[in-house]
Amino acid sequence: MTKKLVILGAGIGGLTAIGELRQRKMLSNSDLEVTLIDQDFTHFQGFTLPWIMRGWRTAEQATLTPSDQALDGVHTITGTVTTIDTQRKKVLGEHFAADYDALIVALGARNNPGIVPGLAEAAAAGVAHHFYSIVEADHAHHALKGFAGGNVAVLIPSLPYRCPVAPYEGAMLIHDYLIEHGRRTHTQIDIFTVEPQPMPSAGTGPGRKLMTLLEDAHIGFHPNMQCQSVDAAARLIHFQDEITAPFDLLLFVPPHEPASGLGGHSGWISVDAHTLATEHEGVWAIGDITGITTPSGRPLPKAAIMAKGHAKTAVGGALQFLGIASETTAFNGHGYCFIDTGDHESARGIGDFYALPDPAVELVAPSKELHQLKQQEERDWANHWATKPREPHVS
Repeated sequence: MTKKLVILGAGIGGLTAIGELRQRKMLSNSDLEVTLIDQDFTHFQGFTLPWIMRGWRTAEQATLTPSDQALDGVHTITGTVTTIDTQRKKVLGEHFAADYDALIVALGARNNPGIVPGLAEAAAAGVAHHFYSIVEADHAHHALKGFAGGNVAVLIPSLPYRCPVAPYEGAMLIHDYLIEHGRRTHTQIDIFTVEPQPMPSAGTGPGRKLMTLLEDAHIGFHPNMQCQSVDAAARLIHFQDEITAPFDLLLFVPPHEPASGLGGHSGWISVDAHTLATEHEGVWAIGDITGITTPSGRPLPKAAIMAKGHAKTAVGGALQFLGIASETTAFNGHGYCFIDTGDHESARGIGDFYALPDPAVELVAPSKELHQLKQQEERDWANHWATKPREPHVS
């Protein structure tokens, strides 16, 4: 009898799962029916969002839609998932229902600025922006274009959030943009974060090197800052102990929450760190929606490279569970991320996040070669999945 594998979410993780199934020649296997469910079948590569803010990409260039050829052999359902019923093995949406024998949840995380009092109001007033969506990154770009100088505050009010280096990258790209347009000498840039240091999941070394890069760019760094509220009218950030910070332009990381109700009290779905299996039989979760603690007790970063690794592991586990294939590969905690530092250069954090006693991660110094490699990764993904090939862009 044909087995049903349902994948929720057509972002980086979900599409990587489809790619793994195709590589295993499972999309033409008569014993398996694969269904992919997504709210609109558009996605983006996360590292292109700061580029939109910087002016190196447009919203149109960053928006990707999988081609019919890329999804050949896959049943697709367009709609929003409202319920995952693990007892009846059924996924429900506003206008659909899908039964499954095995399920891979790749629904990601969503932004919720309203969690911090006053933050959503500041965004609505146009004095605060973020780049954690294509639309908002475009708004941030226009705000930066109109910024004459003053105090730029980069706020990280809560954990966890996607791409732990992104706000630091954003600060350095703002620095780079203002230099290019002759406004840097009139601007003070400061980062205020709830974190003890940048990149805490990577151990102490990479974060210290990143702090040096910030110092070289004359960007202030303020750790362990507990944000209480944002006052749009006064343009003030309020922290614990009655500390305040003024701003003329606020760039913030929006508080994140999971895009599914399958998780526990935190909402993030708990999975086995090596198999990505959940506590529910026949259900795996991958990517940003998961909450994984590494062997050293740190949270695994929410990053695209992790979602890709998760997907390959989850597909193997699901096929084994369905009795269709036996080959599985454990997720080993290896990953990397690029960090734009300006002047068309990128650094890269790379290593083993599962190492003991501490993560074995290093921050490779910025270079133009790494920046070119980052752009090549963008093109390779887009050309594999998108409806039309992407021409190289200058950034």
